[in-house]
Formats: sequence, structure tokens, C-alpha cells
Amino acid sequence: MLACVGPAGAQQITVYRCTDAQGRVTLQDAPCAAGQAQEQRSMVRPQDPPPRPAPPAPPRDQDSPESVIEAPPPALPLPPPPMYLCTAYDGETRYSENYDPNPRCVPLAVLGYDAGPWGATCRWVEDSCVLLDDAGSCQVFKDKLRQARSDALHAFSDTAAYRKSEVRRLTQIVDASCR
Repeated sequence: MLACVGPAGAQQITVYRCTDAQGRVTLQDAPCAAGQAQEQRSMVRPQDPPPRPAPPAPPRDQDSPESVIEAPPPALPLPPPPMYLCTAYDGETRYSENYDPNPRCVPLAVLGYDAGPWGATCRWVEDSCVLLDDAGSCQVFKDKLRQARSDALHAFSDTAAYRKSEVRRLTQIVDASCR
């Protein structure tokens, strides 16, 4: 490798481009082997930029004692889990924590069609489900928590454990995302 110092102290390097008999190309800092085509280029060696200066220290308040430590900024709440508002073909609405359009076969007579001589024909329908924004989801979770507390208070012994676990689950969601 040839190295020399050019103008303004910039160090020059030589790069060799070698092509072998199969047409494979290599770049290297030494001359090519015998039997290879060689091109030679001189380049300025790249240099790292100078290190950045350290950021200035924040100004100190002269009135506060040095022993006081600033509190970290409050943590942002996590977004609530997704909540969907689903509307059935007849306008009835429901909330779901999962995207669940509830596909089902509804008899044609229920939809207002003449079922004809067969009477048992149906049409597949699905609810229309839309994802609520965070504020809407939080309101639904708070309403569900209120209802879950009431259900747990009035639960029979065979469902009491489930009702209490649902209150704990919804309380965690509301505390972590909806305050």
C-alpha cells in the first residue's frame, strides 16, 4: 500500500481493482496477482469527525439545596387494550375485546324476505365492528369494571371466584391505562 501525505495533511491511499479470468472483481490495498487485470486509484483516506463537545450542564437554581433530587417525569400510561363496538343487522350494539363480527345464519323471514316453500333458508350476516379510540375504550372498561364489581357482590358461590378474577383483571386495565 502506498501512503503519502497530500495537501493540508490528508493521507492518500492506493486502491487496486483486480479482475480475474472468470470476471470476478476484488478491491484490495496490494497490487493484483499475475494474470489479473489491474486498475489503480488514489484516494484520500477517510477520517472520523472530531468528537462532539459535551452538552453544557443545566443551570443550577441558587435557592434550592443541592441535596434535593428532581423527581423523574411521570410515566405515560399504557394505551388500553383494544375495544370494539359491534352493531348487528337489527341495530343492536355490543362491546367486544376481540374483533368478533359474530357470523351467523339468520332465517330469511327474520330479515323480512319471503322464505318461499322451503321456509328454512337463511342468509349469512355479520356484525359491523369498529375499533374504539383510547378514550372510548377507557370509558367502556370503566363501565365494565363497575358492572363486574356489582356482579361479584351478588355472585353465587359457583361463580364467585370468576367474578372476583374479572374485577381484578378490569381493575388492572383501568389503573394502568385509564387514569
